[in-house]
Amino acid sequence: MRVTRKVWVLAIALCVAMASPALAQQFNWQQAKGTQLRVLLNKHPWQGAIEPHLKEFETLTGIKLVAEVYPEDQFRAKVLVELTSGASSIDVFMSMPAQEGLKYVRAGWLQPVDEFLKNPALTAPDYNWNDFLEKTREAMVIEGKTIGPPIQVENTSLMYRKDVFQKYNVKVPTTLDELEAAAKALNGKAMTDDGQPGYGIVARGKRAAATSQFAAYLHAMGGTWLGPNREPIFNNEDGVKALELYGRLLRLYGPPGSENNHWYEASSIFSQGKAAMYTDANSLFPVIEDAQKSKVVGKVGYAVFPRGPKGQPGATVAAWGLAMPKTSQNQKAAWLFMQWSTAKEQVLAVQSEKGVLGARESVWKDPKGMAKVPADLRESLTVGSKVGTPLWNPPVVAVAECRDAIGAAIVVAIQGGDTKAAANKAATDVKRIMLETEKK
Repeated sequence: MRVTRKVWVLAIALCVAMASPALAQQFNWQQAKGTQLRVLLNKHPWQGAIEPHLKEFETLTGIKLVAEVYPEDQFRAKVLVELTSGASSIDVFMSMPAQEGLKYVRAGWLQPVDEFLKNPALTAPDYNWNDFLEKTREAMVIEGKTIGPPIQVENTSLMYRKDVFQKYNVKVPTTLDELEAAAKALNGKAMTDDGQPGYGIVARGKRAAATSQFAAYLHAMGGTWLGPNREPIFNNEDGVKALELYGRLLRLYGPPGSENNHWYEASSIFSQGKAAMYTDANSLFPVIEDAQKSKVVGKVGYAVFPRGPKGQPGATVAAWGLAMPKTSQNQKAAWLFMQWSTAKEQVLAVQSEKGVLGARESVWKDPKGMAKVPADLRESLTVGSKVGTPLWNPPVVAVAECRDAIGAAIVVAIQGGDTKAAANKAATDVKRIMLETEKK
């Protein structure tokens, strides 16, 4: 039995080496052999796609993985509690820098990986950091420090009904003006097989949840969250125009009660064929293309988010990544895991098997990487990830509180209230929150 098991283990190692000759032969993956790593994962499409491959990492490195998976709210709470304690045993965890990065970096909780990347003894020669889409690399940098590699990317983009646009001879929008014109032209038109009228557009409207998607409108209009001195400026002329447009679109051409819709409700309305357009994260495409539940499978086009009046891009680049706490006692092994799980082979595997939108440019050029992804989604995502901005959230410490304050103004805009006054109140609230939470 001992000989049989030994042969079996060697066979697996040989298969890994044959599949990844450069990784296996040119780099010492066994340098942290015998280490046990504690990895915390958010229940997420990437987590579901990478888990079946984790044994490959253990075989390649001799490192024992203890992976813990939690639903997102519980996951975020657990990571925060452990990092706050200063005595966490977490070695690696999933992180969305635009959500918690600034808070964690300023608290001194994260170990930057810049020095790991520069060290040829710790980073495989074919890892190729520059292969990651530029804006995803940028999204993983907080105050000049790279907190880890990206594992998944998404853009706020335009998803539209190709059949409806063709039927009514409407041009696919490339500008915000055209977006509004299309919403107006298609609102109330028949969009389903039974001839029922649909809405011109659907999008999130539920307070804080809407903020991340409103960001695309804000940037396309020429606005942004904060000025050079970190003062809120989303209530300036461009910001108010963006709020007015967002509110007008959903109030006049969207579903009644749009201010109650999170991504789940909005994507459901679109996938049931009840709207001509949907602006949201293109990572939602598996929901839209779900043959078991969606009525618009194969009928949807995926386009870069429309540009603003001065030609500004609005696409946002949101990235999930991996991070390492400073308290980790196994940083070398942690970096090996972070590196292995984001190497081209793994990115290609999770993208081709499960349709997880990976962050490597080479994978988007690989036919296998396109197996689960519509061609126009590939094109729009690669373009959006080059021209877009990672500032889909306001770059503050208290992200949740500030999102909620801005979301209140979005609700007022949807309901047709005094948008300028609401924007000014939101800016005042955000400034107060920042003063209370960003004292150095």
